[in-house]
Amino acid sequence: MRALLVITISVVCSAFYAEKITTVPKPETHTIGERFGGGVIFYLDSTRQHGLIAATADQKKAKWYNGSFVETNAKGSAVGTGKENTEAIVKAQGVGDYAASICDQLELNGFDDWFLPSKDELNLIRSKKAIVGGLTGTFYWTSTEYS
Repeated sequence: MRALLVITISVVCSAFYAEKITTVPKPETHTIGERFGGGVIFYLDSTRQHGLIAATADQKKAKWYNGSFVETNAKGSAVGTGKENTEAIVKAQGVGDYAASICDQLELNGFDDWFLPSKDELNLIRSKKAIVGGLTGTFYWTSTEYS
């Protein structure tokens, strides 16, 4: 009989942002490290108007799954797939005290659009760890399912 190893690892959450088109002649641009949308910008696309935000502190230590492992098909690893992965995980596993659900249910600094980052999104957060600040864990969960 094999025992199931339950590992609790730190959880950091991220969010997308997209500025609405306005009648202003030149839309506002942003910078890496700017406090925005309830966190800190750690990634910008080429327009510097859209990107990703990280929460500035670990949320808690948690499991990756809710109760027992359920296949979620949250396989996206690229930048831009964390939100979709998080939605797939929560849909498959329900609400609970596990990594994806913690981010999905998070309300922080007036914002509630947080998600568990994909593998590549988390790598970007880690590369900007000094700018994001508050990340104290050694290991972090991603929304990218891997068996």
